[in-house]
Amino acid sequence: MPECERVIGSIEHFHGHLEIESCGKLDLCSVEYKEDVAAGIDEITDFCSMI
Repeated sequence: MPECERVIGSIEHFHGHLEIESCGKLDLCSVEYKEDVAAGIDEITDFCSMI
C-alpha cells in the first residue's frame, strides 16, 4: 500500500538521522482491528524471533 510505504520511508529517514539501523520489516498494513492480528500470528512470531 503506497501510504504505508510513505510512513515506513519517513520512519527510516528519521532513524537515519539517529543512526539507527533497521533490523527488518513486518507488513501490518492489513491489520485494521485487533482481531485481524490472529491471521498473521505466524509471520509476527517469526519476525519477533528474528530480532
